[in-house]
Amino acid sequence: MPDDLTGKAPLPERIGAPANGMPGVTVGEPVALGRMSLFFVFILAAVVFWLIHAGDWQKWWLEDLHVYSYSLLGWLAGNNPYNNSLSPLFFLYPPAFLYLARFVEFVLPQHWGEEAYFVIHIIATLGLPLVLARYYFRQTWLGPLFALLLFFASPRFTGVLALCGLNVASTLYCLAFLAAVPGLRRNRWQWFYLAVFLAAIIKITFLALLLLPFLAGRRQWKGMLACIAAVLGINFAEAVGNPELYKGYQWALKQGILVQQQFGYGVFGMLATYHHRQGTPLGALPYVGFVVMAALIGVMMLRLRRRLEIASDVERWGSLTSSGIWLALVVVTVVLANPREMQYDVDIALVAAFVLWVYGLKTKRLLGLMVVLFLPSVVVPLVVLNPHMHGIYETLLVLAGFGLGYWRLWRDSGIHCDALVSPLVQTAQMVSASSVGLPS
Repeated sequence: MPDDLTGKAPLPERIGAPANGMPGVTVGEPVALGRMSLFFVFILAAVVFWLIHAGDWQKWWLEDLHVYSYSLLGWLAGNNPYNNSLSPLFFLYPPAFLYLARFVEFVLPQHWGEEAYFVIHIIATLGLPLVLARYYFRQTWLGPLFALLLFFASPRFTGVLALCGLNVASTLYCLAFLAAVPGLRRNRWQWFYLAVFLAAIIKITFLALLLLPFLAGRRQWKGMLACIAAVLGINFAEAVGNPELYKGYQWALKQGILVQQQFGYGVFGMLATYHHRQGTPLGALPYVGFVVMAALIGVMMLRLRRRLEIASDVERWGSLTSSGIWLALVVVTVVLANPREMQYDVDIALVAAFVLWVYGLKTKRLLGLMVVLFLPSVVVPLVVLNPHMHGIYETLLVLAGFGLGYWRLWRDSGIHCDALVSPLVQTAQMVSASSVGLPS
């Protein structure tokens, strides 16, 4: 049967590769869990969540929505939105966020802004794991219910924290990943670039999403550079057009991140927090460490991409975007490229990392693996006293999943490289021998 993307016969029919035509999904995958089992685990996870967070859930319930609403209403009333009246919380978004929010407030009926944002956030956050499971990871065992379970019952219940905090990042991620689907299918990324532009003028770290067309698309340099230039142009226009407001934004970033030590719990956050514990000012080490890590992962991904292109023996772009394991690695790379990882970033990477753990370990015990990966997160707050670093375990879990999945995919793709190269070498030897009249 022809491949939907390339028009050629799928790879397994030609060289005996895994069932989806690419190294990365093996024959004899784990079996999808039944609905009753999933419902039971959902109930069990809800009970565990309540036992852990019964005393502190009010601290982060609707936390970011309150900051957004207070800052926007204050700005519309003529006040400076960048102030310390909500300390230790600060409004950490550029003026573009205020302008977009004012436009939405103008379009919607009066006093509907918060309600509309709440509904959109819930839909987008619930949709995130469904979009990733269906259009990116595409594992036979990863149905909609199990994808939701992985997302919300992830270590430390990171997905629930993101859902209840109402940070705008979850909506922006869902919009971007959904807009990238035409790019994955037909290499058409225009809607994706528009989504990234809107996301990055609100949070510039969303430029890391451009790694998606870089690693999963073809010849996307112009679109990527245009998107980056547009985002930088908006930031420059904000600084020039309203310098006082933009200075307030820079002040809020300093107060909310540096002074409050809200560095996130990625590699940058770990190094920055270590520096602070030593009583030294934030120096170059966190930045250098993050850049080295990002560069190393980038080089690794480019090498693996080249290896997969050789192993697939089909049209390059179609083969890569049909591999759920490759796209899981890409999604993890996108999140790790964000210097300030928070719960609404890592919740996405944890689902991708679980796919890589299953693939790397070749296990069929999905719930067992899920429990084993979850349990240490309960102990972390007892060991790590800094509340800003309670998510360090999730980051380490994502890094380990990336390494395991990368190693397994590299190894599996090598098998298929040999299967492809050997016949080519033999053919070349036969042609060479016949051309000089020697017996082959």
